Amino acid sequence: MIKTKRNCSILIVEDNYVQQMLMRLLCEKFDFPSSIVASGDNALLALKTHCYDVILMDWKLPMMNGLDTARAIRASESVSGRHTPIIAVTANAMVGDREKCLAAGMDDYLSKPFTANQFKRMLLRWTNCTNLPYSNLSDDDSTQD
Repeated sequence: MIKTKRNCSILIVEDNYVQQMLMRLLCEKFDFPSSIVASGDNALLALKTHCYDVILMDWKLPMMNGLDTARAIRASESVSGRHTPIIAVTANAMVGDREKCLAAGMDDYLSKPFTANQFKRMLLRWTNCTNLPYSNLSDDDSTQD
């Protein structure tokens, strides 16, 4: 099968270098172009110059945390009319954390650690790229891709 680049662009907002590289490698594996920023402030700057199809947002960011960043993005979108899906990607797995993320304007929640299939499934769900390579999803997260 010939791989083709997707017409979807992912913004990774993560301050941990290892997590940045993990998400970038997974995006590359599934043919999603991606950009990385390490703070909420830098995410807001990136969104002024580029339209992304999905934002992967860590909750615990320096200075402006992921919840505040999501709120700021939603406030700017209320003027532009655009809605970019924001997926919380966080090690916080306490009861109520998902609800806090959704209340801040995030669209979904992916808890660390996650499998490659969970990551792929989440991106495909929010990018509507189901007609492209690698879109055939298995419910078995242990499947090696």
